[in-house]
Amino acid sequence: MLSSLCIQNYALIASLQVHFDKGMTVITGETGAGKSIIMGALSLVLGNRADTNILFDKSKKCIVEASFDISTLDLLPFFEANNLDYQNTTVIRREITPAGKSRAFINDTPVTLPLQKEFSSRLLNIHSQHQNLLFQDAKFRTDVVDTFAGIKLQVAEYQNVINKLRKTERDLEELREAQRTRLERQDFLQFVYQELESANLQENEQEDLEQQVDFLTHTETIKANLFQIQQLISESENSALDSLRNAQSLSAAISSYRSDIQELHNRLESSFIDLKDISSEVSSLYDRVDFEPEELERMRERLDLIYNLEQKHHVTTFEQLLEKKNAIGEELDSLTVGEEKMSALDKGCQQLKKEAQQLAQKLHQHRQKAIPALQKLILSNITQLGMPDAQFVIDIQTHEEMNVFGIDSLRFLFSANPGVAPAPLEKVASGGEISRLMLALKASLSDRSVLPTVVFDEIDVGISGEMAGKVASLMRQMSDKHQLIVITHLPQIAAAGTSHYQVFKETADNQVHTQVKLLSNQERTVEIAKMMSGEKWGNATLMAAQELIDH
Repeated sequence: MLSSLCIQNYALIASLQVHFDKGMTVITGETGAGKSIIMGALSLVLGNRADTNILFDKSKKCIVEASFDISTLDLLPFFEANNLDYQNTTVIRREITPAGKSRAFINDTPVTLPLQKEFSSRLLNIHSQHQNLLFQDAKFRTDVVDTFAGIKLQVAEYQNVINKLRKTERDLEELREAQRTRLERQDFLQFVYQELESANLQENEQEDLEQQVDFLTHTETIKANLFQIQQLISESENSALDSLRNAQSLSAAISSYRSDIQELHNRLESSFIDLKDISSEVSSLYDRVDFEPEELERMRERLDLIYNLEQKHHVTTFEQLLEKKNAIGEELDSLTVGEEKMSALDKGCQQLKKEAQQLAQKLHQHRQKAIPALQKLILSNITQLGMPDAQFVIDIQTHEEMNVFGIDSLRFLFSANPGVAPAPLEKVASGGEISRLMLALKASLSDRSVLPTVVFDEIDVGISGEMAGKVASLMRQMSDKHQLIVITHLPQIAAAGTSHYQVFKETADNQVHTQVKLLSNQERTVEIAKMMSGEKWGNATLMAAQELIDH
């Protein structure tokens, strides 16, 4: 139950505090007095967004506090789940700073706006004429039937399963997409690796090939030089070997005279042997050096292959190319297909789908069972509200594809006149009819709803006369079980309240302020008389107003 509402620095309100009791509290006032301002402030408690335009004094922050008696509600688990301090009298506070920063609190504990919104929605429901658009909302229509059927917990269980199913389906699709990507990558790497593998690259191969190509390219020069070397060493007149042999003979003749001459002779002998060995090696090399054009072409082609592979894989050395090949091989080994994980996810999807289908079927059965009684109750309330010939049908259709509501889609069909087939309510009902239908619907759910406080914000548009009295009577019945706060411009509804507040404007310090006053019995009678006849009211109007109150 909403116990009090404290508003500071909001729109035309500098400071205001209103206390609420059980039953039906009515709020009246002239057009423009500020009734909508109070609802706007209350909407901040519900988590609606706001900006600095609502500040009465732009240099100060706006504060809206709503106190609720929650002692009869089972909300302790919510407090525990969100690490909040539980108190039987709980205060929801909202602050808007001059800089536009918004802060929300539950019992002085800072909370996020979504959390404040979730919590306050369990305590308070505001219905305005604009909410008639709710009839077009599939979720609203389904919630109405589910509330009456008392299957909110079953719906939550189904939605938990369907959410798990959707997540598992997304995970499975992501895994399949990742696998497709892996397979594409694997095919590409396999092709690249096979190309490198087919090249049969060997350690130090490029360097060896480059040396051999260089050698074969210059065979003519090499052979010519070897021939000349051979000539100089041993084949020409006065060759090096002949000269060295003569020097060796001369040194032998005198080697016995001194030891150092003997040593020189030994060295000449050793040099002769070495030079003779060199001559033999040169001769052998000369015989082995042949120009092989086919072998040269093969080596050049092999080098071209290596150079192209290096360029293709953006490396500059043969060693880096071998490293690239090894890295590709390792990556290929790591690209294992997640068949087991996909199989587990697919099995999980099938199990969740089966569970969701079973729960959805049960929801369908509960709804089908509840709809006739709900239709009958709504029709009874509609009749009470002056539409005895109206028809109201809840049309339920099933689908193979599951959605957030199960397998059902619901339509509210309505006809105000006999002989006219019911059609979608939002398309055929007038504004006044929709307002009465919404009231009839809420009254029909009053026994099933756990919502302690309902606010009706001028939903009586398009209603007058005898009909207003019937609306007032139905609201009064609802207030026996729910706290009702009703903003109205109709005297019949105002007279049905158990307490009555008047919203008015006053001027102080050259500023216009919105104020709220709890009316005494006498003041209330005068206010309702004004609502009936304007400022020109007399004793007869006063008596009529009192009669409305006493009725």
